[in-house]
Amino acid sequence: MLIDISRPIHSAMAIYPGNPGVELLQIQKAGVEQSGLTAISLGSHTGTHIDALSHINASNSGIESFSLDQYVGDCEVVEIPPDVAVITSAHIPETGSKRIIFKTANSNFSVDEFRADFTALDESAAEKIAQLGIVLVGLDALSIKKKGIKDRVHEILLTHNIVIVEGLYLPDIQPGPYQLMCLPLSIPGIDGVPARAVLSSYEN
Repeated sequence: MLIDISRPIHSAMAIYPGNPGVELLQIQKAGVEQSGLTAISLGSHTGTHIDALSHINASNSGIESFSLDQYVGDCEVVEIPPDVAVITSAHIPETGSKRIIFKTANSNFSVDEFRADFTALDESAAEKIAQLGIVLVGLDALSIKKKGIKDRVHEILLTHNIVIVEGLYLPDIQPGPYQLMCLPLSIPGIDGVPARAVLSSYEN
């Protein structure tokens, strides 16, 4: 069984402050002599999305720099205690998986409401993930770093060629091993892009 862990995209969804909102404009309605057509406008970091190196440095590469193999394969979901606001190296398990997803207190709140106090990683956590040889890291917040804090979390992960998946939807996901499939839209050169992410449990 596949479990969708993507945030639904709609016009009233939560958006990171400063990012453009979602607009879904029906151009024409399906009828006898015409097909349905909708214009979609959204930011590159809307909902469940992937960051590229050009997100932190305009001269760096876009989303195409990651191998498709990084997005698909074994994954461990790690649950962080709800009283933890900052994920540090002490919270990173010695996992044999190449992909790791963090379920935090963020999953206790509506994905359609932005909370500035969301749980995120610090630099020590990013360094530990890089040391473990992880190829993908995901989080149930719209950013993997704390809001309002200047740090190198994105830089540490992206310069180690680690895929960052932000905005996951994990309220019903139990910790443990899974298979992950998380494919981005193919838009070369872009700094970030929405993705559809699903988990498959080994127990099914």
